[in-house]
Amino acid sequence: MKIRWNATLNFLILLAVLLLVAGIQATLWFQFFGNVPAPLLWLNLMVYLTLYRKPFPAIFTIYAMGAILLIFTGMPLKMMLFSLLILFTLVYGIKSRVFWSGAGYYTIMCGFSAVAYHLIYFLLSMVLEKNPASFEIVDRLVQIILTPSFALPMYWILARIDKLTQDELVHEPGGLDL
Repeated sequence: MKIRWNATLNFLILLAVLLLVAGIQATLWFQFFGNVPAPLLWLNLMVYLTLYRKPFPAIFTIYAMGAILLIFTGMPLKMMLFSLLILFTLVYGIKSRVFWSGAGYYTIMCGFSAVAYHLIYFLLSMVLEKNPASFEIVDRLVQIILTPSFALPMYWILARIDKLTQDELVHEPGGLDL
């Protein structure tokens, strides 16, 4: 079996990017902006993987990243993995219907994912946990607004990483290709 070094290098670099953005979100953000909720930078990375990877490598990478994210949060494993699986299914379902390559579509999907993630997390928390998460409308709205605002620079960085470390980029539209 041939080992794909480019794919392995890409996976390791994306894990390093995940650690970097999660570290910025968890610690550095609050040093500069105080009590303003941090954007979900790791969510933008998950959306990129969902949009620009084949389904099975994408879900494997997202689950590996979800396990790493547990270091930065007090969220239970079941909440993290179920939330990521449902979000992956939603984003991939939209991608299979309407897809176009580029930063605009990626930013739109990051905005959709920010809203969907908060709804998924809140509903799953009500179903799976004894003490469900509080709604905290202002904090969630701030995160929903800030998360897609960081999508454009993250898209450029992630596309550059893919260009350097992959043999071919995966753009597999499902339905309507715009």
